[in-house]
Amino acid sequence: MITTTFNLMKMGTIEPLDDQSVFETVIAPLQRIKDFSDEAFEEFIAEWAVACAKTNYKDVYRIGGAGDKGRDVIAEYENGTFDYYQCKKYSAQLQPSQYWIEFGKLCYFVYNKDIPMPEKYYIIASHDLSKKMRMLLEKKENIRDGLIKEWDDKCSKNLIKNKTIALTDDFLKFVQKFDFNIVDTYSINTIIEEHRHTHYFYFRFGGNIKPKRNIKIKPPKDIENAERKYLDKILVAYSENKKENIDTNKLNEFVDLLKDFSSRRQEYYSAESLKRCIRDIFSTESEFEILKNEMYSGIKEFVQIDFKDGFDKLKRTMHESTKVNLSVSRVDNDLHFVGNDDKKGICHHLANDDLVDWRTTNE
Repeated sequence: MITTTFNLMKMGTIEPLDDQSVFETVIAPLQRIKDFSDEAFEEFIAEWAVACAKTNYKDVYRIGGAGDKGRDVIAEYENGTFDYYQCKKYSAQLQPSQYWIEFGKLCYFVYNKDIPMPEKYYIIASHDLSKKMRMLLEKKENIRDGLIKEWDDKCSKNLIKNKTIALTDDFLKFVQKFDFNIVDTYSINTIIEEHRHTHYFYFRFGGNIKPKRNIKIKPPKDIENAERKYLDKILVAYSENKKENIDTNKLNEFVDLLKDFSSRRQEYYSAESLKRCIRDIFSTESEFEILKNEMYSGIKEFVQIDFKDGFDKLKRTMHESTKVNLSVSRVDNDLHFVGNDDKKGICHHLANDDLVDWRTTNE
């Protein structure tokens, strides 16, 4: 996989298409793509670029829409250079006459230093390229000749609203020397087949091959820093129950607490395993946040009732958490990844976020 972070928050987000029809009706991926909106097609290409493109990117993000300067999807290298993916969602094969304006954007906005010169510039068309368009890409000098010929008709008044861009002087010299060897393409069938081997494919197109939950983290022997907050709250609950200060050193004196403490750590890491699995499948943790929000909604009134002590509150809330319906998330509703230990562990993650506390008024 190209990136483990898939940091799309800079210039927009990308999520696998939330279209429940993909689980209800079998439609060939190529046909589904033809039915995509322009935005969904760009998101699909971004998914493919981040997971399948044959290079290592630091980030991949979609910008699309007005003001994109001819770059629907941007892929950034570690060294700060870029590849651009320009997506065209038409009802037929892409013709040169439809694309001169995009070549014009590339040349003008690079010349004007609005965007950096890319390493590669990919043309991605939902119905692939016409024979004429492919011939144009096979001999890149034809792009230069055609662009200069078509400039006045296709580009000069269409690049920037209410402004005419003349192909003269230094700008003409720039176009005459522009390296069109950076222009390339991928066929839509190649993209589909490569996308088929990603976790995204199931959510975009359906099918029988669901992502698997293949990450299992066991509690380490030594307590990690990420555990300290929720564990400190558990120790407070124990202290209320035993009416004395309980810390990790004193746990060995209480068999029931030692056993419970071990179980709570297993629950936390069960949820942590789920979170990392979600991040691996979706490339973000947004689905885990959905689970946390639903869990909090399900227990927030319960934790406000009266309890004998903090330990009682902890145990009863853990039991209550297993009853909370988390089916709003496709991780639970469709993948069936969420077990009882995960639900309890999510409560510990909420404790880490200071949304729940096991302390009671009985001290």
